Amino acid sequence: MNIISVANQKGGVGKTTTVLNIGAGLAKVGKKVLLVDADPQNHLSRWLDFSPDGLPTLSELIHQEVSGIATHETKKFIRTNHKLNIDYIPSSSMMAGSVTILGLDKDSQNVIYRIFHSQYFDEHYDYIIFDCQPSLDLLVSNMLKACDKLLIPVQADPLAYEGVSDMLRTLQQSKQTQMIKPYLLGMLLTMYQKNTNVSQSVKKALTESYGNMVLSTEIAYRTEAKKSSALRECLVDDDKSEIGKQYMSIVQEMIGRCNK
Repeated sequence: MNIISVANQKGGVGKTTTVLNIGAGLAKVGKKVLLVDADPQNHLSRWLDFSPDGLPTLSELIHQEVSGIATHETKKFIRTNHKLNIDYIPSSSMMAGSVTILGLDKDSQNVIYRIFHSQYFDEHYDYIIFDCQPSLDLLVSNMLKACDKLLIPVQADPLAYEGVSDMLRTLQQSKQTQMIKPYLLGMLLTMYQKNTNVSQSVKKALTESYGNMVLSTEIAYRTEAKKSSALRECLVDDDKSEIGKQYMSIVQEMIGRCNK
């Protein structure tokens, strides 16, 4: 099992779009995938057609673990999007208070680790992917501590590029080591416009700074990405989608890097 955090403290970089499409892409090539919505805005949950159903969400899972009353009935927290063949744990507005709950635990950095490094998840999934909120708070550091690899979507914008170093420092703190390369899946350049100087300069700076940690395929800036979000559609399911093809290329590269 591989646990991957998709995170960037800057919002609007295509993070949730990336989580959905790489998750669906992995499922498309036969992998068993669990997506975890760890963002109080719950965009991923809504994209997966979640609506409140009276069953517990990620916030309740965290609360049970911290309070020590975990029932270990893990299936209660997991829903399935049958169209994409993906399991997921949804988020809710209650996630906004999760940092406070995590802070009550005597081992507050490892709550998410304890939840997901269990026999149930190891037996049922090839990939677990965390959709992290745009922040560097205790919840995000928990996700980083629990993951095997970090994927950083970087919008082709100077401000997004400048924020990568902050994300890497947070990873160092979470893993308690300066040697974080083994924990890096890489940086994914998103909203890339190859005919603009800004996009080209960001790509050059990213490559010069991080070398082969930058994934070889960029995600182009196209209106179809915005439309897919509004219509709750998955691009890798559309054989005519250029961005869908780009995400499938990323999926193959990810699998290779994780196997390495």
